Amino acid sequence: MLSLATDEVHIHLLRPELAKETDEKILDSAEQQRAQSFKFKKDRDLYVAAHVFLRQVLSRYAAVSKKDWQFVSNAYGKPAIANLSYGWLQFNLSHTHGRVACAVAHNRAVGIDVEQHRYLSELPLLCRSAFSSLEAENVLSAPHRDIQIQRFFSYWTLKEAYIKARGMGLSLPLQQFSFVQDTHQNWQLHYSPNFQDDGKNWQFSTCRLGRDHHLAYCVQTDDSTSSKALRVRVMEA
Repeated sequence: MLSLATDEVHIHLLRPELAKETDEKILDSAEQQRAQSFKFKKDRDLYVAAHVFLRQVLSRYAAVSKKDWQFVSNAYGKPAIANLSYGWLQFNLSHTHGRVACAVAHNRAVGIDVEQHRYLSELPLLCRSAFSSLEAENVLSAPHRDIQIQRFFSYWTLKEAYIKARGMGLSLPLQQFSFVQDTHQNWQLHYSPNFQDDGKNWQFSTCRLGRDHHLAYCVQTDDSTSSKALRVRVMEA
């Protein structure tokens, strides 16, 4: 059994092609129905591998079998553990072709996003539709296409992780908050005056997973941890 301190965030990573368990019967009826809705087998297999992996991860923190986890979703679709006895176990799941990532925290809102690195033919349009003007300018002003794409995925994964942690989906106006790196290369959240949040309540980070994937996480802080960073532990399955 894994222990999870209140000042820790655990990030579990999986290469889905190496998953040791992909039995769809472990999933509940809603998950199985969702899996069957995918048109392509590769997408269905990825979904199943990711959601089986989530159950495996959660069972490392509590005496609950993989099959017995039950979930509820809020009005915006963010899932949470239904059993109140384990409600302290906060999680978020992300998957893309070649990678699955699951973040777990103790009574803290948490969000994670992993994306496959790829060429983007409509980069200016994507930036202006999903980023603040400051972020879009920082991406598009980079001197080389490779740097532009790297910056794009840094912002994209950060914003995805943040809105997933908030649990409000795209109801949050993406252009009204910006991620900015300080002189120590730490990410900070800046937002417009009418945006209801405090950037000091969150800890963010991004990284590359090899050449092919980008990852970002976002976790809620509080008064006891605002002066020091939460500890992050990364575990590869």
